[in-house]
Amino acid sequence: MLRKGHCKPGSWGSFWATLALVGLATRAAQRADVGGEAAGTSINHSQMLLQRLQDLLRQGNASDVVLRVQAVGTDEVRAFHTHRLLLGMHSELFRELLSNQSEVLLQEPRDCAAVFDKFIRYLYCGELTVLLAQAIPLHRLATKYRVASLQRGVADYMRAHLAGGAGPAVGWYHYAVSTGDEALRESCLQFLAWNLSAVAGSAEWGAVSPELLAQLLQRSDLVLQDELELFHALEAWLGRVRHAYSFHQSSEEAGDFLAHADLQRRNSEYLVENALHLHLIVKPVYHTLIRTPS
Repeated sequence: MLRKGHCKPGSWGSFWATLALVGLATRAAQRADVGGEAAGTSINHSQMLLQRLQDLLRQGNASDVVLRVQAVGTDEVRAFHTHRLLLGMHSELFRELLSNQSEVLLQEPRDCAAVFDKFIRYLYCGELTVLLAQAIPLHRLATKYRVASLQRGVADYMRAHLAGGAGPAVGWYHYAVSTGDEALRESCLQFLAWNLSAVAGSAEWGAVSPELLAQLLQRSDLVLQDELELFHALEAWLGRVRHAYSFHQSSEEAGDFLAHADLQRRNSEYLVENALHLHLIVKPVYHTLIRTPS
């Protein structure tokens, strides 16, 4: 007979096992609650904030500074009612320029003045839509007013569009050289070298500077069908060169044909308007390809 208060053998083991499982489940639930609380739930009203900032710019509410932007060479002036704090957050130059002024006249090239509203909108909202023709003026504004984030963003846009086969590579190359942007210059140069057939047949070919042409001709990675295609491309490029004087049909594979030329004589055959202009030395193998004027 079992005594009162005693259980069957083995029942205590089952009891403690059940109790241990309940404890584990409870602690797991507590950890889940704490973990969920720690992670939190995101409440994202950033789009509403961006909309309010756009409205602030558009309506000019509480504006404390007016930017008057004049396109150089015109009487066109656009007024932007802005906020000193927001402009100064992005640009040290604006912070200095607007520290003691409530109205400023800014003179910008026409292409920059045309996109100044996009530039200012970026300072308020941190985003804008770029078109190919707007890349250089936006980059100029970002550079002038020292907005480094926009400067990097536009440069990345330009490099990405070159890689995708779009973008005015010749114009962007010359711009990169003028601003000292070595990364963009190299991207443009590589694109032009690897797509020379297409570029030589486009309207951009006529805008290639002698310096850029020299850079291309020194490369070993030009993508062309053959040397004849390159010759025709050079011939087409020369048809935009005003002071091309003549071809010099060299009888040798190499040699300086000007070594013994008398360039002091005003009637020298190598001078045009008393100045030495462009001469092409054509190797004998290509003589038959030259189309001489009738």
